[in-house]
Amino acid sequence: MAFKRTLSVKNGPVNFKFHQLALTVAAAIGSLVFQASAATTSASAPKNDTITVVGDSTTNVAPESAWGPAPTIAAKQSATGTKTDTPIVKTPQSISVVTREEMDTRQPTTVKEALNYAPGVFASRGSSTTIDAVAIRGFTSVNTNQYLDGIKLQGDNYSEVAMDPYLLERVELLRGPASVLYGKSNPGGVITMVSKRPTTEPLHEVQFKMGTDNLYQTGFDFSDAIDDAGVYSYRLTGVAHSQDTQQVMSKEKRYAIAPSFSWHPDDKTTFTFLSNFQNEPDAGFYGWLPRQGTVVPYYDAAGNAHKLSTDFNDGEAVNKMSRNQKMVGYSFEHGFNDTWTVRQNLRYTKLQTQYIGFYGNGYTAPATLNRAYVQSNENLSNFDVDTQAQAKFATASVDHTLLMGVDYMRMRNDIDADYGTAADLNMLNPQYGSDKSNLYYAYNILNRQEQTGLYMQDQAEWQHWILTAGGRYDIAKTSTLTRSSGDTAENKDHQFTWRGGLNYLFDNGISPYFSYSESFEPVTGSTKAGQPFAPSHGKQYETGVKYIPHDQPISLTAAVFQLTKDNNITVDPSDASFSVQSGVIRSRGLELEAKAAVNANVNVIASYTFTNAKYTHDTNYQGQRPVEVPRNMASLWADYTFHETALSGLTMGSGVRYVGATSSFYTSGDDTNKPFNVASYAIVDAMVKYDLGRFGLPGSSVGVNVNNLLNREYVASCYRDYACYWGSDRQVVATATFRF
Repeated sequence: MAFKRTLSVKNGPVNFKFHQLALTVAAAIGSLVFQASAATTSASAPKNDTITVVGDSTTNVAPESAWGPAPTIAAKQSATGTKTDTPIVKTPQSISVVTREEMDTRQPTTVKEALNYAPGVFASRGSSTTIDAVAIRGFTSVNTNQYLDGIKLQGDNYSEVAMDPYLLERVELLRGPASVLYGKSNPGGVITMVSKRPTTEPLHEVQFKMGTDNLYQTGFDFSDAIDDAGVYSYRLTGVAHSQDTQQVMSKEKRYAIAPSFSWHPDDKTTFTFLSNFQNEPDAGFYGWLPRQGTVVPYYDAAGNAHKLSTDFNDGEAVNKMSRNQKMVGYSFEHGFNDTWTVRQNLRYTKLQTQYIGFYGNGYTAPATLNRAYVQSNENLSNFDVDTQAQAKFATASVDHTLLMGVDYMRMRNDIDADYGTAADLNMLNPQYGSDKSNLYYAYNILNRQEQTGLYMQDQAEWQHWILTAGGRYDIAKTSTLTRSSGDTAENKDHQFTWRGGLNYLFDNGISPYFSYSESFEPVTGSTKAGQPFAPSHGKQYETGVKYIPHDQPISLTAAVFQLTKDNNITVDPSDASFSVQSGVIRSRGLELEAKAAVNANVNVIASYTFTNAKYTHDTNYQGQRPVEVPRNMASLWADYTFHETALSGLTMGSGVRYVGATSSFYTSGDDTNKPFNVASYAIVDAMVKYDLGRFGLPGSSVGVNVNNLLNREYVASCYRDYACYWGSDRQVVATATFRF
């Protein structure tokens, strides 16, 4: 489509009041705190205990690594907030981790779906799974803030990498500005993913799925040591997926394979080759619908009210988004001694994207959907390398983990696109097949991005205090070559950003903290006078408390924050044809999260989010809430596994997700730039799984997952009045996983 934005929320009544759900979440968190505190061990307990869990023929689990599997749903280590293997309880910023165990339980089909039960993040674009569009703490970002194995998945125009969750070990969410570690980025936060990596223990898994909308999927995951000493190991993971989308005339097809190889000559050196080859001949539905027919009814000539069906497609049978992505790289680490360690992450990405789209761009009464056309062929290449030196040492009674690094990114995207008009569509009686377009604008350009960053960070520990402080200097370049004219527009930004945070870690795992962090994001374009736009800046103050005891699989966190982004583009008051940089958005909020393997039977995940975001300065939207920002969100998930009974091996789980009302804006008529509401909704999910261990198949299982159990019809959100998204209908997926 002509505009690449995001959406997600629908009207429709909810079955319970929001305050009842909030009380339920609060009660669950309070109960977990009480149980965890009662069982807390003394201060003399070791800081890195091995956790023993009930699992598939597993008794002793190795200490958790930030780049490896977590033994339960409650991860304790992460590198997302520090680029070092750091306990989450010592990181002075909000982090959520979706572990492999949680993904195996809920079986998400996309990365954004994996984050459904995390606070502070709003999955956008409704039922569309083409890209992982999300908003974090009130700030929307389409793939520009996603990282895989420590390296950015840099997107541009319609070219966006999308990872299949089956290929991942972890999905993590860092909320708030993160430029001190990652350079140019959206202030809301970053999503980081960790690929499945080779193991020295044998792993042989085959998985089959069938479900609604003609879903057929098979996956495999093989890993083992190649030699007896475990110096060499491999992993080969793959998935093939085919499904009709919710919308008629649209399909999803995906074929992906991820070979990896690890060399571990001694306990101080590891080299892991990582690759991903993914072909999507059909990447799914990529359209939107008007406010009339979704949020509110539209009326025929006789005055009868109508709604568009949730499978309505605004395009044609020729609509297509295809994507072919290839990624090759490595992760290397070597410890010279007990003090110095060097690491390097490197990856080359090649992404070919084709988009052909007839799409709605307006509504005309009584029942006409106005349409436009776009076709774009894109070839994106991206090279990234991040080199780090880490030193662990002490000065007097202060222990330091000093990180110094330099990273470099270079992206090139060759775009050959055309835009045009298209035949209208009768919403009451759509007649497809008018796939002719009148082209009026050729968009043949070459986009380039380049970034070099130097950063330093110190994590200093003295008694119970942990001070985390870091700074970074970036040189970021963006340029656009217009091939028809030969003109090149270029911006070059030099930015320094920093972060400081302080934790106090009690012996029982409680850690209050305070932090300040910054971000910057280049802005393309120029003013009426031809002055290039300066980068926008994000600044955040955050305080909170974490309870993550070292000897229990529990993670409870609470945070309050104020986040401000300046230098937003807004309409020039003196000439509406141009823009100025005077806009400011401020977001304030509260986030609560609880994850706990309460005992061998029960897992609980709960979250609550309150976000008060608004334009504090803007030509048109002064005082208004940004689009796609729910004021309230809450979720609660629990599952129970039976042991040593007649139902031994059976797991049953259910969850509810509440998303509060969002707002959007009119784009035409007397109400131009005025807001309208999109109603709140609540969704119930459920699952049942049976472990086949008692039949001589340890680690194997069969199960069924149901999302939107009650088949609620809802609008997920609206970007503008011409761009709204239906949420996902009920989805039933049966999964059979066999290990041998």
